[in-house]
Amino acid sequence: MARTSKRGKVYEALHGGTKFDGLKEPFEERDPIVLALNSLALGVVARKRKADQRWGLDRLAELVSEETRLKYWRQIHRCRLAYQSRDVESYRSAVGGMMRAYDALEREAESGGAEPLHEDVLEGQREDGSVFAVAANADSAWAYSQQRVEVDVWTLDELAVILAAPVFTQAIRLKRAMPGTEVMSVIQPEDVGPVFTGDTESGYVMSDKELEAMKRVGEEGRKAGK
Repeated sequence: MARTSKRGKVYEALHGGTKFDGLKEPFEERDPIVLALNSLALGVVARKRKADQRWGLDRLAELVSEETRLKYWRQIHRCRLAYQSRDVESYRSAVGGMMRAYDALEREAESGGAEPLHEDVLEGQREDGSVFAVAANADSAWAYSQQRVEVDVWTLDELAVILAAPVFTQAIRLKRAMPGTEVMSVIQPEDVGPVFTGDTESGYVMSDKELEAMKRVGEEGRKAGK
């Protein structure tokens, strides 16, 4: 759920509004036309991700002229219509146009003197669509904030303070015990029973009994989702 919500807001306009996760799980798709469309969509999604990593989430359109921005938006609309009409060849052409559009946007941004994001900063997106950033240190955070005044930026030191809060203890234990575990939501400790609230390293180690119980819950959840 978290992956779809977070990424979907960024990418869905480029391929007609289907779930982003569906593009990564082709063998779950039984419609051959949708499968062909999604195969094409994945290329433009990857191209947008590359642009976002360099310039910031959806920032590139802000760095070009009004005329170029309008052409870009019209191309997005063309992609959406072609996808929704289930016309594979029209969508192939529209996707090719989107690839060229990103090249044109980047060239114009560069020629206009726009600065890419600081290399020590990564951006993410919340479920409501708002953008946040994580910087390696305070200097990088300050430099980034001059480029993206509308985005809240956090340093790694700040995240360390936040993660030290008792509410995250359970999540830390699970991530260490089961690599790949993802945080889907945050609830208060009293809602799920007692959790460790001490401050020693050993407090983050899960017992074998706890680990087995969590694995069973995960397996049952996956079965229920099929």
